[in-house]
Amino acid sequence: MNTLRRFAPTLALAGFIAYLGFHALSGEGYVRYLMVEQRIATAERELAEARAHRAALADRVTRLHADRGELDLDLLAERSREVLNFGHPDEIVIRLQPVSPGY
Repeated sequence: MNTLRRFAPTLALAGFIAYLGFHALSGEGYVRYLMVEQRIATAERELAEARAHRAALADRVTRLHADRGELDLDLLAERSREVLNFGHPDEIVIRLQPVSPGY
């Protein structure tokens, strides 16, 4: 009995440390933190892709605006042929990627 009384504080402290360690690694602890960090990295990557896509679309819109005097006739001809599915008889059309309906 004397031995148990002597080791009781040590056992209580070890149990408390084990309890904190368990809850640090599960639930809202370190594992959850790593999962959130991974989701943030994925979201930042998607945001960078969306910004690049938006910049490309903004460039196309800018080149098609007649208001600013910067009308790109080559892009206009390319776009009209693509939308109308029209080509001259002497042209060879090779599609490298599918046409997106959103442009």
